[in-house]
Amino acid sequence: MIPFEKEELSSVQQLNEYIMTSLRLMEGCDLNFVKEKFGEKPATQLKTDAIVFINRNWLSETNNHLILTAEGKLFADRIAAELFFD
Repeated sequence: MIPFEKEELSSVQQLNEYIMTSLRLMEGCDLNFVKEKFGEKPATQLKTDAIVFINRNWLSETNNHLILTAEGKLFADRIAAELFFD
């Protein structure tokens, strides 16, 4: 038998993981997916929290996707950490 570890992520950890990984994709973070998978409240909160980064021109919102701008890519880790849920 091959030894392995299994990691069980809570719903909040899954959401944070999605935020971190999706922001690094060209498609960005899909707020519709967040709403479907994690609920209306997290999707609304994520969109609200993203406004500060949209105003700094680090994120754009296109077709309900949060997408890093060229400048925002320099701050990807910071942006993701600020958008994480507790």
